[in-house]
Amino acid sequence: MRFTEIQAEFSRLEDPSDAASPQVGTRAAADGGARAVAEGGSPRQQSVDQAAEGVRGREERFWNEVAGHGTPLIDPCRDDETMREVTFLYRAASPDVRSVRLVVNRVTDKDRADEGMMGHVPGTGMWGVTLTLPADLRCSYGFSPSASETPEPLGTPRQPGPPVFIDPFNADPPLRRASRAESNPSGSSQSGSTADQAAGAAARLAVGTYAGQFVGNSVFSGPLAPDHSAWTAASNARAPGLYVAEREILGAPYPVYVSTPETQQPTGLLVLFDGHEWFDALNVAGALEASELPPLAIIGIGTRSIPERVTTLRGNRDFLRAVAEELVPQIESELSEQGVVLPDRSRRVVSGQSLGGLSSLLMALDSPEAFGTALPHSPSLWWQPGGTATPADLATAEGDDWTTNLFLAAERRDMAFHLAVGSREGLMVDRARRLAEVLDEKGCTTSVSVYQGGHDYACWRGALIDGLRRVFG
Repeated sequence: MRFTEIQAEFSRLEDPSDAASPQVGTRAAADGGARAVAEGGSPRQQSVDQAAEGVRGREERFWNEVAGHGTPLIDPCRDDETMREVTFLYRAASPDVRSVRLVVNRVTDKDRADEGMMGHVPGTGMWGVTLTLPADLRCSYGFSPSASETPEPLGTPRQPGPPVFIDPFNADPPLRRASRAESNPSGSSQSGSTADQAAGAAARLAVGTYAGQFVGNSVFSGPLAPDHSAWTAASNARAPGLYVAEREILGAPYPVYVSTPETQQPTGLLVLFDGHEWFDALNVAGALEASELPPLAIIGIGTRSIPERVTTLRGNRDFLRAVAEELVPQIESELSEQGVVLPDRSRRVVSGQSLGGLSSLLMALDSPEAFGTALPHSPSLWWQPGGTATPADLATAEGDDWTTNLFLAAERRDMAFHLAVGSREGLMVDRARRLAEVLDEKGCTTSVSVYQGGHDYACWRGALIDGLRRVFG
């Protein structure tokens, strides 16, 4: 059901002219018009009150139905069998909410934000919007309510915006649910990770009107989207064999996560950037175990803030060499003392997303003896030295990008590169394919997977398992 149909249904209930219709009016007369006047209300006013009560009762029944069905609501698209009509619904707990924006990764974000403005059923807490989306799409989304008729601008990776809340009626576990919106007298976050800092800041903005709602992102999966049951299973599972410690890299401390199989020797090693996201928010160790991959050791390199992430992953080749040539051997030695033996280079994989995808490429380039495979997902091929580059530069760049030129100038090497990029990432798709051509010319085993989605952990987590299956079967 499209949201415009829901609005039409409720508008019939709340229309005062309908309240005075024979059906409603007859009920008012039966209750006794004289008594209504004696109690300070005319029969018509009583009819209006009864109509309002009818709207409230119907709204409560509607939300009960929604809770049983789950959201978003998905219906066939009459004009295209590859698409679906998807209705997103938000229930505002406070009458102070004046507008609600649906934030869907690469669907209603960036320059498409207006497409996410939700409609409202007057006199209720019901907000919604219907979008026509591919049946195989997977994406993260959330709701950004505002007490203003004109909502605040969306945030950016460097500048957090207004809070975005999960969909409580979505049966799938949220992608992130880092913090509940409630009073935080100290204004401090309990964790130093980037995700927790952003969530903590958003939660402090959300005191009062949005209290009790969870800051984070839910996941929409179209009926034809790839299976992601390993990640849903991992949402409430414990992380096997995990320990976290502060470790020095180039003289500075970083949170480093290490997970090893509990009952078997690892048959592979995976090194991940943005370890705080993969371990704290997504439970990558639990998901890989649930996916029935061979037992893997996992090392996650974390950061504690957005500026620190930028410093370490924006082409910091000294940092990347230190991870590959100092940190990993140090951890390998420690594990060996515990009886855990890591496999050789051919079964070692480095992976990352966005700036982490760029970093996995540079690490493979500069430390080719450390890994046999790289899994770069949505790598930031727009980046180049100088500190002024932005993703928008790809639209005007001529020739190959800086990263691709590095591999053009490199020697041939025996490595595998399995890239993944979202169909909704614009020019990044062609750039990734061009990089794969160059890698293939250099003698590497290469592949490019274009998934239906955007720049999104909801998609990257599936791409990670797919890539690991290419390596380990």
